[in-house]
Amino acid sequence: MKATTYIVFGLLGLCFSMQPLHAQKKKAVLEKHIRSVTVYNEDYEKNNGRQVKDSYTRYDDDGNVLEEIEYDEYGKEKKHELYEYDAEGNKIKETHLTPKGTKALVIEYKYENGLKKEKIVYNGSGKMILRKKYIYEYK
Repeated sequence: MKATTYIVFGLLGLCFSMQPLHAQKKKAVLEKHIRSVTVYNEDYEKNNGRQVKDSYTRYDDDGNVLEEIEYDEYGKEKKHELYEYDAEGNKIKETHLTPKGTKALVIEYKYENGLKKEKIVYNGSGKMILRKKYIYEYK
């Protein structure tokens, strides 16, 4: 029974690891009051079935993703991002961290009348490296 349980969890982990990090729908996160989701893999070819973290996603009270961490096949952090939102639920800031926790990149988003107006990218030192402006045409 125990071996069967591990196999089932291993297969489930494999299925979930193929999903995007925040695979949970916002509706489900809100309805189930989900605070975070941690996904584990049991890779029988590379890790002898040892359970390793695949990803971690943390949500706010509105169901927005606040933090995403991806891990490599051995459980070492390879991607770590933090998100901030305005009162309307628009993502206004995205911070990419190195595995050591220092800022690698910061992306800020600006909105006007509910539409994205600007995207500004800063390097880890805070120097602007890219600005993208969105101009809308209407009928």
